[in-house]
Amino acid sequence: MEPNAIYRSICAFANDFDNTGGGYIIVGVVEENGVAKRPVKGMSPVEMAEVQKKMIGFNNLIKPIYYPKVFIEEVDEQQILVIWVPGGSNRPYEVPEQITASQKRYFYYVRRYANSVKADAETQQELISLANQVPFDDRSNTQASIGDISMVLLQDHLRKVGRRLLEWVEKKTRLMCWGKCYL
Repeated sequence: MEPNAIYRSICAFANDFDNTGGGYIIVGVVEENGVAKRPVKGMSPVEMAEVQKKMIGFNNLIKPIYYPKVFIEEVDEQQILVIWVPGGSNRPYEVPEQITASQKRYFYYVRRYANSVKADAETQQELISLANQVPFDDRSNTQASIGDISMVLLQDHLRKVGRRLLEWVEKKTRLMCWGKCYL
């Protein structure tokens, strides 16, 4: 794992400059000329644990703190680490250029094509202005509770789109409302 390059990419994906939804970083795959080499190299369980442990400390170096999602997947009978980095809601993010260095110099990074690059002054200004323009459906509502959800509307929607989740929701609704609700 090359933490400096990985964390520049995590920062760039979290900044989601082009609102593409972030990106993925795959650890445990050898790349040749921009193409993943098959079969994949993979990682041992010890390597997986070590990388995840280091990530906890490295995530705290991102300003503001950002935690990407991490999944262990099996490819070619080998285990790899998939780091999913959705666009962050607290952008802009910055990270040390050399995350393992004792003296840290922070920079903003963005994606340009398939590369994570330092944001120039103009791009930094655009990043800052984007901070107030998080799409409505990407914003979390910290004031909402489960009681704010209309089970009737939820069930109606699931019925219209033909989701198997409908059966589970109906069962849970009956248990929650046993003798007390009028649906």
